Amino acid sequence: MVATRWLTVGVLLATPPLTAQTLPPPAPTPPPTTGRDIVVVASRAPDLRKRLDTCIAQGCRPDQDIAITLDLAQAQFEAGHYEDAEASLHAARQRTARFAKDYPVAVANLFHASSVISAHLGYPEPEWSNALNMVSAMKAGMSETDPRVFVERIQLGDAYARAGRFDEASVQYREVAGRAHKLGMIETEGLARVRYATLKTRLAEQVYAHYAPVARKAIDAILVRREPEMQPMVESARQLKIQLAAMTASDAERDQLIAHYPTQAEGAPSVLLYAPPVLMTPTGQRRPNGTAADRYTLFKLNPTTLFLEYLDYLWIDVAYTIGTDGRVHDAHVARRGKHVPETGDWPDKIVESIAARRYATQASATNGLERYTFTSNMAVKKATRIPSRSGVPRLLRADLDPDTPPPEPQS
Repeated sequence: MVATRWLTVGVLLATPPLTAQTLPPPAPTPPPTTGRDIVVVASRAPDLRKRLDTCIAQGCRPDQDIAITLDLAQAQFEAGHYEDAEASLHAARQRTARFAKDYPVAVANLFHASSVISAHLGYPEPEWSNALNMVSAMKAGMSETDPRVFVERIQLGDAYARAGRFDEASVQYREVAGRAHKLGMIETEGLARVRYATLKTRLAEQVYAHYAPVARKAIDAILVRREPEMQPMVESARQLKIQLAAMTASDAERDQLIAHYPTQAEGAPSVLLYAPPVLMTPTGQRRPNGTAADRYTLFKLNPTTLFLEYLDYLWIDVAYTIGTDGRVHDAHVARRGKHVPETGDWPDKIVESIAARRYATQASATNGLERYTFTSNMAVKKATRIPSRSGVPRLLRADLDPDTPPPEPQS
């Protein structure tokens, strides 16, 4: 259902002077070796709940318990029932976390899912504790030099990036790359290097003059590698190089860049080559040769207080088709939370941004479905111990299966 992990979330950047923002998914990378491909085919939450109850009653193995729980939480998330998803994951942690030594991958999966859903709910402390615990779970059952432990550290870097802690994310990626290089783990090293280059490329979309040279250097360092294990990452670096060049290209130049990229064969994943970012509020930054269509701003000023009241329930699913020409067709809001307006406002800007994307040409058309969630972190205000919304929104995205059945209407 969701490639490589439950709720794969792109590098979601949020840094001053932005209130929040979301960016397109990173360049494709080899799947981590953590066994996280979870497939949900038309099963809804009630059926999955019955399966989980039966599993628990029969004393099934912890990894089986976790697998069904992840399916259930995924279905609850897709239906917009975020609190229910967190409750399911919390109960599973209570039942199975102590088995990390025997089932490190399964328990790490559980902590990863818990971290991501906490981010969508705006719970920063569980988001970070679960992100750290997924690394600890892997270490409990395997050597610290196991490639799968390094993959968890890369995912920890992703969690830092989602929250706008870019320095910490960069440190994680570079430390993993350096350590893996010394141990001769070429594929793991490459994965970390691609993540670092992707982060800098995304940041270049906001402050081109500062980050573009850093991104270009990181990309070039991958492109010169010749080891067979590194070639998938070299291909990802080629994609990043085109994305970086497209930021300052005219429409005609962008067309030429994309035309020179190989057509994707039947069954191959779609390759994103250009995507204008979605910003929460204006930044004052402008890319060289940039035009109004190069970015989409959701709000002229910070969202209103009324908007913030509903941050627990503001989500949309955007469906679209990528044609054989690499252009996006029929982008539209397929599903929405109950407090999201039917027309106009911020959903239109997200749809417009997706519609402007450019992918590599491909043998056949493919479909996409992405979830966008507004949230705001809970924080304790001064002179009180009562947590409340910080008032600083975050916009997160998640890839969903385009064949996902529509959720039940929200009450």
